[in-house]
Amino acid sequence: MRATVTLADVAREAGVSVATASFVLSGRSGSRSSGSPETKAKVRAAAEALAYVPNRTAQAMRTGRGGGVVLALGTLADPWGVSLARQVRRDALPNDLSTLILADERWYEYLQGASADSAFVTSVDFVADGPEKVRRLAETTSTGIVAFTTRMEPESFDVISSSPLAAIRSAYQRLRARHDRVHLLVPHRYDPASDARIPARTRAFLEAAEEHGDGPTPDLLHSTLPGRRETYRSSLEWLRGENAPRAVVCYTGYQAVALQTAAQNLGITMPEELEIIAIGDIPEEAQFYGPISYYGVADVFERISQVVVGRALDRSDRPGRRHVFEWEFFAGDSTRQDP
Repeated sequence: MRATVTLADVAREAGVSVATASFVLSGRSGSRSSGSPETKAKVRAAAEALAYVPNRTAQAMRTGRGGGVVLALGTLADPWGVSLARQVRRDALPNDLSTLILADERWYEYLQGASADSAFVTSVDFVADGPEKVRRLAETTSTGIVAFTTRMEPESFDVISSSPLAAIRSAYQRLRARHDRVHLLVPHRYDPASDARIPARTRAFLEAAEEHGDGPTPDLLHSTLPGRRETYRSSLEWLRGENAPRAVVCYTGYQAVALQTAAQNLGITMPEELEIIAIGDIPEEAQFYGPISYYGVADVFERISQVVVGRALDRSDRPGRRHVFEWEFFAGDSTRQDP
């Protein structure tokens, strides 16, 4: 049986001290104690040659760092999350940080037992006890938490605050100036008689319609199941129907892409026969038939990554910070030019 390769073996092979090898391989290679770029290269080459595998648990206990960034995205169906993960990975790797994606809503359970340098939690406002769970994680773990929320202020964790509600109202007004009816494409069922809480985006749309005297407002909502394929299929039926829409605000970017694709396949021209505005940034690589008009945040992926990776690198006990990202309109081919 092959003997386990130790940190001392790597140090001996590289001709450096164990302390220097530890600094380089533990994710603290930005420290002056880890030596010159040549020294770092020798240590990494020795580790690769010896097939050295660091003990992440021991590393975390010794340094307070887990060597990774966790992105609690909840799903992989949205191109927004994929683009964010790509940007974080690009920024994290040069700092010896790996990127881990959670594609479900069990971020609280996972982070309770994991050691990560930072974690970006996107669904704080949409899960039961989300704010309280963030506070407990910040108090009981060493992970640097970055919460994506409009309901919380920073405490010992950072907050990225970016509300789309004003953008939804603006999108409605922009389309309503040219159309008698504006619809909202939503990835959930809407029952006005239900006791279920109406999502904030849907409520903002309904309030904008009521301000214009439009309605009945439930008739302005078109519901689909979550996911691009389900939205695409539902959009085909909707656009073929007798009451096909002429102006649509899309709840998310991926829904806008699905609706645009359905219109393209049916020979419906945009923006002459159909205008679309998405709520949320649409990655360029996710668009197939020309840029879609949307409300979003400029350089959003780079800015979020800067906060999340920065929190991983700064493990001091500093107070949390609030980062406010304002939304603006980005015109594409799916809307007419404003007069």
